[in-house]
Parts: sequence; structure tokens; C-alpha cells
Amino acid sequence: MKNRNVIPNILDVIFFNRYTLILFYSFWFLVGILALRKSQNALSAVQYVKTNSDSVSLSSIESSPEFEKLLEILEEKYPRPPAFFLLNQFALNMTDNFLCNTATLEGAHDRFVFVTLDEVARDTIRRRWPEIQIFHWPTPSLYKPFSFAEGAYQTIYLLRSNLALALIKKRISFWMMQQDTFWRKSIFDLNFEDDMSYDAIFDQLGDGDNSLRKEWVNGANWFIRANNDTQFFFERLSEKLAYWYTPDVGIMIHQCNTWNKPKCAYIPYNVTYSWEWMFSDQSNPPYLLQLDCETNGGTKLMQLGRYGFHFVNPDGTCNNQKIASAKSRMENGTVEVQMTKTLPSWGRLQFKLYWYITEYLLWIPVFGEYLRPYLALAGFILMITI
Repeated sequence: MKNRNVIPNILDVIFFNRYTLILFYSFWFLVGILALRKSQNALSAVQYVKTNSDSVSLSSIESSPEFEKLLEILEEKYPRPPAFFLLNQFALNMTDNFLCNTATLEGAHDRFVFVTLDEVARDTIRRRWPEIQIFHWPTPSLYKPFSFAEGAYQTIYLLRSNLALALIKKRISFWMMQQDTFWRKSIFDLNFEDDMSYDAIFDQLGDGDNSLRKEWVNGANWFIRANNDTQFFFERLSEKLAYWYTPDVGIMIHQCNTWNKPKCAYIPYNVTYSWEWMFSDQSNPPYLLQLDCETNGGTKLMQLGRYGFHFVNPDGTCNNQKIASAKSRMENGTVEVQMTKTLPSWGRLQFKLYWYITEYLLWIPVFGEYLRPYLALAGFILMITI
């Protein structure tokens, strides 16, 4: 009887061990496949940037008649620093939604300059919002839709860095902003440009003042004061973006945390906050709320709609009542996100996972503090599922 009982036990152990080994090897096989895919994507992205870098280079911007005309307009019409936004035709729906939102804020549109990358974007903005200033920079490598960490994604941020550098060299201070954002109030009312204690001020990652990602550059909304230090900052940023497979914010984080100059500062969370605010207790509503966890413009706009932040009527007019309602819900802490709490988008699920891993690494005593300026440089490489 004892031998009969022993045999099934042995079989159970063998089966369990075999099942465990299958899971173990399957996991590492999947990791290997994702790593190979990421390596291929990295090589492809770097090659894409190298192939198309001439069309977004500093020299091409500085030597263009369009840039000279822009400088004249900035001198004539912008007594306060302008705010630049970049878009191609595939961001038009998001941009239209953003412009409906900000049209309710006095003077906001007077500060905007839209960098249009194709003729469809230029002509649509010009027709729909004739008061918006346009700097048209046709860029064939950016005509198609693209997502996080792709070659075109890196190329548009190289263009943004070189445009920033061209402006700085002309001693023009400016904002760089993104339109995947809801504005409850105008950030321009706070006059960050007048504080001379810093050379640059950035929005920041993290979910509050106790976050380990506090004072990590988010990169969606930032102000740069033109001087020699910020010029060198962007010269190095552009050089690295042209050859490294790394997010521009990773380079900014590294330079702000390891350089003495320029002096970097950070916009408080009660002024700018990422999507993480909606999944907090929704206290201290920010002026600007960015939905930055999605990987393409269409998904971002759908997410905004689910949260009640879609303001364009079917006939193309702006729904000011919805805008007022969204502001009220933020101020009352009643933004409804229960559905997406239980059914997170794939983009947000991935970012939550990587932020968890990041904060765990930064939490490690001594090692985490040493790693802090460098970890974000490897952001694209480590995010093997994207």
C-alpha cells in the first residue's frame, strides 16, 4: 500500500517540476524574443534619424527664409515668450480639441506658434483657427503616424531640440508644449518667465512630492530662458539625439542632475500633472493635466473622451459647456475614471509597470541615488514591450 501511494506522489513531483521548467523557459524565451525585437527596433530607429537628420538640422532651420520670417513675427507680435507646438495631420483631431479648450482662456492663443510638418496640417489649422501663428516646416520623414520610441518619434524631438537651439541663439526665450493636455487654467497667468532664479523650468514625472520620480523631466511643458548655458544644454541634447537611442527627457534628466549650469527648476504638481493625478485622490487639481500614457494620438483622444475631455461637436464647433463641465469636475475631484481603473489601456498598463520598476530601482539605498541621473537614458532600451 505504501508503494502504491509513493508512485503517484513521485509522478506529481515530476509533473510539477516539468510544468515549472516549461513556464521558466517559456518566460525567458519570450523575454529573449522581446529583447531581439527591441534591438531591431533600436537599430532601425537610429538609422531612421541618421537618414533624415538633414531635414531637421539646425543649419537647415537657421538658413531658411521661413525661420527669418518667424523671427520678424516674434519680434513684432510677441511681447511675451511664445509657446511652440509641433504636429502633422494625424494630430489634427487632438490639436483641434486642445484649441477648443484653450480658446476659453483669455490671451492663451496669442502666445501659441504651431509648427506644421505637412500641408494638410498647415491648411487645416489656417482655415479652422486663422488667428493661430504657423511656422510651416514640411518634413517628409514625419508625414506618417508614429508612436513612442520609433524612428520618427526620435526625429520629431531632434527637430524640437534644434528649433529650440535656433531660437536660443537668437536670444529668444520660449515655451515648448504638447497638445495632449487639458488646460483648466492658463499657465501663462503664473509668469514663470519672470523668475530669474533658474534658466529652465520643466514639468516633472511622478505622482506627488514624495515620488521617487520627482524632479525627473516629463518633457511636455517647459520654459527655456535664452542664454549661453541653455545654448550649450541644447547643443549637447541635439548631438545625443542624433546618434543615441534614448528619449530626449532621459538626456535632459541626466544633464539637469549632473551639470551645474544651466540651473534647472521644476513646475509644481499643482500646476502641471500627468495622467496619474486622475488615479489619485484628485485633490489640488492642476492647471494643466496631460494624458501622456498612450502611444498614439487616436488612443489619446479616445481616452480624453472617456474622461469627459472631448470638446469638439460633430459639426466641428467647440462645445464650451463640456469644457466648463470638465473644469468643474477637476475642481470638485469628480473626474470619472472607474471604468479605466478596472480596464486599463495597454499604454497605461505598460507605463504603470515600468514606473513601478523604476521606483523600485531608485528606492534601493545608495545604488538608487547613484542610478538616478542615468536610469532614464536607458528608457527606450529597458521598455522591451514598447
